[in-house]
Amino acid sequence: MKKPRLEAEPAYESAHMVATDLVGRISELLQDLPAPGGEVVINWCHVGSLAEVNHRLASVVAFLEGAET
Repeated sequence: MKKPRLEAEPAYESAHMVATDLVGRISELLQDLPAPGGEVVINWCHVGSLAEVNHRLASVVAFLEGAET
């Protein structure tokens, strides 16, 4: 059976929609984190988790800017 040939434009459109959805979900999840000065007492676990998120997001930004090292 011959596989259907996927064209670049629809594949890119689909990947772009997925990326946009992921960014939206990331935004939602960040809003769900404890807010500074809020009711939750912030501890070093919170700091470390958010530092890891920032590290990973910075890598994505560097990749998109073409400056990935």
